[in-house]
Amino acid sequence: MTLKWFSSYAPVDEEFDKVSLLLHGDGTNGSTTIVDSSSSPKAVTAVGDAQISTAQSKFGGSSLVFDGNGDYLSTPATSFQFLHKLTDSWTAESWVYLLSSSSDNTIFDTGGASGNTIGTLLHFNSSLSLIATVRQGTVTRATSSPNNIVTLNSWHHIALSYDQSAFRLFVDGTLVGSTTFNTQTSNDSTQSTLKVGAFEYAGTVLGGFMDGYIDDFRITKGVARYTANFTPPTAPFPDLSPSGRVTIEDDSLDVDARQYIINVEEQDGQPLESGVRTAINDFVVGCKADGIWNAIKASCILAGARTLDGALVPLVGAAPTKNGTEGGWNYNRETGLEGNGTDNYLDSNRAANADPQNDMHLAVNLASIGSGLGRYIGAYSGPGTADDFLDVTGNIRNRSIDTPANVTVAVGLYGTSRTASTAFTVRSNATTVTGLTFASTAPGTQNHFIFSQNNNGSLYGTSNARLAFYSIGESLDLALLDTRVSNLMTAIGAAIP
Repeated sequence: MTLKWFSSYAPVDEEFDKVSLLLHGDGTNGSTTIVDSSSSPKAVTAVGDAQISTAQSKFGGSSLVFDGNGDYLSTPATSFQFLHKLTDSWTAESWVYLLSSSSDNTIFDTGGASGNTIGTLLHFNSSLSLIATVRQGTVTRATSSPNNIVTLNSWHHIALSYDQSAFRLFVDGTLVGSTTFNTQTSNDSTQSTLKVGAFEYAGTVLGGFMDGYIDDFRITKGVARYTANFTPPTAPFPDLSPSGRVTIEDDSLDVDARQYIINVEEQDGQPLESGVRTAINDFVVGCKADGIWNAIKASCILAGARTLDGALVPLVGAAPTKNGTEGGWNYNRETGLEGNGTDNYLDSNRAANADPQNDMHLAVNLASIGSGLGRYIGAYSGPGTADDFLDVTGNIRNRSIDTPANVTVAVGLYGTSRTASTAFTVRSNATTVTGLTFASTAPGTQNHFIFSQNNNGSLYGTSNARLAFYSIGESLDLALLDTRVSNLMTAIGAAIP
């Protein structure tokens, strides 16, 4: 399976499935509810006055605050023993804002419950040197930065990475200390908790209380994210992995549906719900099974997408051009796009003569029928050429200059399909009307307009209806298209929260 990404998407973390702890510090000022946004969320307990604060933040408008007097966070240690067993690569990192250097400022510690013989500690000393200490029984190894590696009252990115051979300390993306240590002798099972903001000895939290703020604290198991100088993050750590985005190259999806989903999500800047993707895929697969897909030459699903730009991505053919009052479009994901009845229309960019004189269809799906004499779709190039349109009164022309008997216009699919020089059908109100024998006339060169009729380059009968779908192309079975479009709209409505 291959994934396709676009820069407009919200950022993702290709290693997110390995993130063991992710504390954004987001929430209401004073809240002690600390959320772990990792791939496998853990319970996090705030001890003392540890809480969320809006007084300082690197990202998101809030962070975790500690007052240097008995404050820390704890979470069960069973998921974090790899930090001192040294059997896996890992990375621990966060943004830190220190208020004082009067005592050690601990970022995290995994001190064991049975004694201070096992564990990993990352902290600042009173000289503002960053120190990482790893204890493996009687073996202890430490690495530290120069003094005054950070300044008080400012944000710094701190990282400690281990690649099963060496520990590396980074401050603001710069390597400031390293040491080799791959003893890997510990099989400690007595560790009680992972602490953020304090250190522990023999099951008792003793000190090293953080006096300051921590934002975006992250622990990643199985990967040393940093082994050389790097640019510190410029945005919050992502909460999603690529698998949380669209797996649009999955072979289980139809190739045409897959490409359409790719294009819509690029315009939307975010993924569609899985149910919407499934609805689109089922529609395309169903049209192909019915033998009507190849007759569709220009089409948009004017619903389902998260944005109007996404809704105007063509399912087939050229993209329509939006015209008229920019702020006058009313788009709803479930019910489609509403015209303003005055100057808003879509140019389908599909010329009337792009389809054969005696082999063509026009169809729209109405979420509301609108009022007045509005035309839903149509093109007319002038005297001597065919007139093609569907309108709110039930008048229909299909390559003809005569209008057949009116039909009842209702919510749902409304369309016409010509199959011969003197025969075409109409579909409206879930009923197919046959026996229409108006002779055909050669089509002109004007493009079909949606929400209006292209009257030889001018607008005629601009509609205030709401459309959820349109299709232009060669003749097809309108009843089959009706069923597929109806199922599509029902499924989209059910999938959107």
